Amino acid sequence: MITDTRQNYRVLLPGLLLGLAVFALLISLSSIHQVFTLFESFKWVYFAVAVGLNIIHHALRFLNLSFSLNISGIRRIPLKKRMAFYLSSSALTAADPKAQESYRSVWLSKACGIPLVRIDSIFLIDRLSDGLSILALATLGILAYPAFWPFFAAMLLLFVLSILFLQIKPAGEGLLDAGEKLPLLRLFSRQLRQCMEGNEHLFRTFPMTVSLFYNVLAWIALAAALFFVLVGFGLEPSLTLAAIACLVLAFSIIIGFFSTVPGGLGVVELALAGLLTVLLGFQPELAVTATILFRMSTYWISLLFGILFWSAAAKPCTAEPGVSGFAES
Repeated sequence: MITDTRQNYRVLLPGLLLGLAVFALLISLSSIHQVFTLFESFKWVYFAVAVGLNIIHHALRFLNLSFSLNISGIRRIPLKKRMAFYLSSSALTAADPKAQESYRSVWLSKACGIPLVRIDSIFLIDRLSDGLSILALATLGILAYPAFWPFFAAMLLLFVLSILFLQIKPAGEGLLDAGEKLPLLRLFSRQLRQCMEGNEHLFRTFPMTVSLFYNVLAWIALAAALFFVLVGFGLEPSLTLAAIACLVLAFSIIIGFFSTVPGGLGVVELALAGLLTVLLGFQPELAVTATILFRMSTYWISLLFGILFWSAAAKPCTAEPGVSGFAES
């Protein structure tokens, strides 16, 4: 558990420096003068709209976390402490992703006095739900390119059916057994089995559906933030532009997920700028400026609030004496 403040910021420093390097790289790939000219011509009211949509994104993710904690029986954490924990964990997107997961799991385990495997199951469900949500977002984006729609719809359907298949215990056991025999799925299948055994209530159809609902809405809100940033440069609002915003964000997040860089820094930005250039025919300067404004209004503002709330959640709360942080099922 990271508790020393100076150690906390040392953990974040490499990611923050990387972020500055990414901005410098993006600007160096285009004309600095034109980038600043585009900043001046941008309608900044849309930046405020993007920030507001980012707040909605995080509010929905926080509601999802609270719902999962309640379903898991973890109800003793005060709301203020829960919010401080959520916001502070956002700061660790600038660090190693493993550090973020470790921080969240250990914090909740110490706060509630329950096994880590039960805590891990909450974040595993969140990752599964995120995967489905990103696929759903990509499918919405493909509406602008009908030729590719069946492929993404099939992928989304396959993912949904796999999760529903897990609800049938004998079938789920067989699916996990098969996964453990495949090198690429072995580690994930074992982790999933441990989490299902440690917190089976969370893996039922209703909790998983609610989690998916929250996350889909959260990612749509973030895609809407990108949409309004593009509108701020004078693009005509349309369903096609909204679909492209969904597609660009989904693919950028997927590419960033498979990178080992903290927060997908650099990878996500290059993917965003590249896709905006290819799909919307943007000049490099416009693609770079739109990417910078979008990431500033979403990722970097969230990171800043995470750092500000870090000290508020650095010390885990403890359950009341003689009272378990876990409600009996």
